[in-house]
Amino acid sequence: MEFKKFSAGQDFYGTGEKPNTKQLPNVNFHDPKMFENLKNNDKDLIRTIVHLAVCHDIIIDEKKGVYNAASPDELALVNAAK
Repeated sequence: MEFKKFSAGQDFYGTGEKPNTKQLPNVNFHDPKMFENLKNNDKDLIRTIVHLAVCHDIIIDEKKGVYNAASPDELALVNAAK
């Protein structure tokens, strides 16, 4: 699974374009509008990202500085929220 698009409240995020910046594993996401909405404290967007980050079983490998997950789906969601 690759994280490419999502919705929060009434808004949809993810342009489907390939990002120019380095991405985390299982993440292929690009949408400048999302970062603008985060700066404007969009409550639905913030709530969605927090839920993506905390509603999974992830083990942090502190020595390597990476996340380990039982499935690539969980890893994609948590890395995208990061």
